[in-house]
Amino acid sequence: MKTLLLLLIMLSFLNSFHAEVFVSYPLKAQIIPSPPPVVLTVLNSPLIPSNLTKSSSFTIYWSDFEQVSPDWSARGGSWSVVNYGHKGSGLNAQDNNRGIGRASQYYLNMPLDSYTEFYVGVKLKYAGTGYAGIALINNGLNRLYEVSINPSGSSARLTIWSFNVEVSNGWSLLASSPSFPYTQQWLTLIIRYRNLGNSIHISAEAYSESGEFLVSISASSTSPRRFPTTYVALEIDEGGAVFDDFVLSTRNPAYLAVTGLPSSAIIQVYDVNGSLVGGASADINGTASLSVVADLVTGVGDGGVLIITSNNTNCSLRTTIPIIGGEEYSVSGIQVFEGFADPTGTAATIFFFANYTGPKLGIIQLNLVSTEEFHVRLTVEYLEATGEVTFTIRLESSNTSSTPIVVMNGEIISPYTSTLSLREGSLSIVVNELFYRKAYRAELFIEYCLSNGSVCVSYPLVLNGIGGEES
Repeated sequence: MKTLLLLLIMLSFLNSFHAEVFVSYPLKAQIIPSPPPVVLTVLNSPLIPSNLTKSSSFTIYWSDFEQVSPDWSARGGSWSVVNYGHKGSGLNAQDNNRGIGRASQYYLNMPLDSYTEFYVGVKLKYAGTGYAGIALINNGLNRLYEVSINPSGSSARLTIWSFNVEVSNGWSLLASSPSFPYTQQWLTLIIRYRNLGNSIHISAEAYSESGEFLVSISASSTSPRRFPTTYVALEIDEGGAVFDDFVLSTRNPAYLAVTGLPSSAIIQVYDVNGSLVGGASADINGTASLSVVADLVTGVGDGGVLIITSNNTNCSLRTTIPIIGGEEYSVSGIQVFEGFADPTGTAATIFFFANYTGPKLGIIQLNLVSTEEFHVRLTVEYLEATGEVTFTIRLESSNTSSTPIVVMNGEIISPYTSTLSLREGSLSIVVNELFYRKAYRAELFIEYCLSNGSVCVSYPLVLNGIGGEES
């Protein structure tokens, strides 16, 4: 008798438990487990970037020419800082035929004899029919290699010259590119110098103001008078030009790398005024390589804004450190949440670690694994908070969304969502404008019913907030 009574009590307990969370089915002689028709999975959390650091030291020297610097010396020409650079100020140059080779040079007082390879990047806007670009000068300041733009009407060429190398006290054309369409716009030159011992090899690329590739060129000098570069200079031969965004680096300044990103995240870099500099997708290791030829020195060297998109969620990071082409930067931050689903996909717990003010944050995906149609909604049954908590949570399909559950200042304003149909595919549970202080716990249920309303099932969903903003 006692055994029978105990069995009846246990069966009664099991039935009462399943009546609240799961559908109760009549007992049969043989029970064959079947998977639930709707299963949930916890989505990956986006990273909230909290800091950006420069993790490399490839830049030898950079300048945005915002002010006159004692780092430079002139060999001929008139050189002055003007307020019409590419962004902010720039360096204006006028030729007077008094420099090396009767051109004019403005060279960096930084000996480079110890470098057998380096890159130079610069922006220039040239008004003239001569040559404007970069010069690589010897220790005696009487020989040079020149990489320059040579306009002629509506077209231009990229050229490489030497002076007092192949020809004693004379100019020698080492290479000339095919012509490309030209207007008086900001062009970007990227130059690579290599001292190979038995030759000096120089290659260069030109890009339009918008960052479009225009042309490339290369040349080698094997003359006995060749020399290792000691100084890098801006150069103009006839007319006037404005220079900006000068970068001297051991890496190509046309690109920069960002590490520490979520896998496959999309990153975009903007200057502080909102102009796009470059963008790219992160690889599986969370590293993105961005083309920044449109702005080798982001803005005026005053930092910028990184927009990181992961799982259709945007996060932004403002930094004041200079963002320079050729360097590598590392993003550090925290996950917004971490979640755990039970093995059957019928319950989940989410832990939030930070406030979130983005447009929406996907936390759960509901997947239909049967051929039936269900009507789904969310309800909130319990809320406890230490300090303030405010959020909205709703269901979303590919083309619509439910009305939200609304929690404001620790009070439940709207306790349930409207229903959405789950006929095929999936639904997402998304959180908007989450803000809390200290901690909170919210207990919700995901309810889904057959379209005729004959059977309904509830899955528990618990939200926990940890370490919110302190009051």
